Amino acid sequence: MGTPYSATITFIVTAGVLNIILGLYALSGRSRVITVKSFVVFCMLSAIYTFGAALELSSNTIQEIRFWIKFEYWGMPFLPPLNLIIILSYLGMERYLKRKLLIAMFAIPFVTLLLVLTNEWHHFYYRNIVLNIGAAGQRVDILIGPWYIIQGAYTFACMIGGAILLVRSLRRMPSYRFKLVIMLTGLVLPLIGDFLYLCGLTPNGMDPIPVIMTVTSTLYLWALTAKGLFHVVPIARDSLFTSMRDGVLILDLDNRLIDYNPASAAMLPELHPSVIGEPLEALWQHHSSQPIYTMEERTGMEAEDADIQEIRWRLGDQSYNYQIRSSAIRNQGGHEAGRLIVLIDVTEKTRLQEELRQLAYYDGLMRIYNRSHFMNLSYSLLSQAVRDHQPMSFLLYDIDHFKRINDDFGHDFGDQALLHVVELSRSSLRSEDVFARYGGEEFVIALPGLTLLEAEDAAERIRSALLSKPMITSLGPVRVTASFGVVSVGSSYFDKSDARQWEWDIELKRILRSADQSLYEAKRSGRNTIRVSEEEVSPDA
Repeated sequence: MGTPYSATITFIVTAGVLNIILGLYALSGRSRVITVKSFVVFCMLSAIYTFGAALELSSNTIQEIRFWIKFEYWGMPFLPPLNLIIILSYLGMERYLKRKLLIAMFAIPFVTLLLVLTNEWHHFYYRNIVLNIGAAGQRVDILIGPWYIIQGAYTFACMIGGAILLVRSLRRMPSYRFKLVIMLTGLVLPLIGDFLYLCGLTPNGMDPIPVIMTVTSTLYLWALTAKGLFHVVPIARDSLFTSMRDGVLILDLDNRLIDYNPASAAMLPELHPSVIGEPLEALWQHHSSQPIYTMEERTGMEAEDADIQEIRWRLGDQSYNYQIRSSAIRNQGGHEAGRLIVLIDVTEKTRLQEELRQLAYYDGLMRIYNRSHFMNLSYSLLSQAVRDHQPMSFLLYDIDHFKRINDDFGHDFGDQALLHVVELSRSSLRSEDVFARYGGEEFVIALPGLTLLEAEDAAERIRSALLSKPMITSLGPVRVTASFGVVSVGSSYFDKSDARQWEWDIELKRILRSADQSLYEAKRSGRNTIRVSEEEVSPDA
């Protein structure tokens, strides 16, 4: 209405432009807004309302003013229910938004629009619209009709209802507190402005809502672009979510943190409400060298909605094993809207699995391979040696007079003797040698790459170490000796063209039987000695 309102009109037009930008930003997909349809419609209708308000304020005739008031109502009455729908969706309450309820929510706004457009015929919405020109400029005085009160009450009901839902959620959803406060501010400011307008307390009787929308639109634009406002619905934000023992992280499509539960805060102590809207990678790297699943990594594998990996997790001086389950969060249209990361502490499970693995592969007392695992490893080594025309030998040995040690000193001393032999044997072996308990007090060693003579030298090193280093016990030193049988793979193996067809388990048993025969010859020869197979073992013709 002329110069006195130029600054106000500028503010109002700015609000309209900001709302268009908000809508286009959400529509572009860059914002990842979960309630994108409702939000875009809300922004566009807000722009219609604010632009109409600016043009009304700049009008000079009552005809122009009435025209732009009608234009405003194509947007204004629909904003409160739309805002309430966005809040309900954001709080994970979409289940209440049934078709019948949606129709009922928009019934009053549609009736309002119809009554405003036809007001000259019935004056049911406005009794009259009068243009008054005073010293401060011209102003519009409106005499309200009965439906104006109904529309006003409905507007207040929607806004107060949304505010109550947000306030209640502040306590239940502490990690969402920042975003909830932003949304609550966007409700409370217009609510206060509307109340002051109805009470006639605004300057020159002017509607303050379009000006206030400049502030709220700026706030929304900042929160949407910088903090991921509306990015992911806080699905399952109820007692189940907050009481889960597993850590739960919710990310948007840009891998920014949207929500977390108390259990995850114990796993990532750096988590607090101020990191909401920030990338998670920096926090993640404090605890694990393995990367978190990202949206980019899933390119070309959208059909796989869930991924599982197990990682090592550091927390202070402690180390844990976590199973990380990553799955897509999809909106009602089936489009991916974010990512759900579940951190499950499987430290105890991993420990038990390792114990089972140890029991499957290792001897429980001596922590060397058991017979079964030795045989499996030796099959592979033997077949590889034959294919590569490389020598391979085996030692089979057992403790001399082991039964006498048990009988004279007890089984604890017997176990100590076994461990003594293992310790001295290990010190004489190479890293590639395969050492195992063959049974009772008997041991076996696979020596890949060693000839018969070299294997005999290896046996001598072990025998000499046992002889020169007696076992230290509470009763004094006790000398433990062993008898050895040595065997090597014959060169005739290398001449066979059908090596891949052989049953290596049968061949290995033949070789070890030969070593066993040499071992018993060593025992019959007085023990504490080495006997070598007279001929290298060859495959059956």
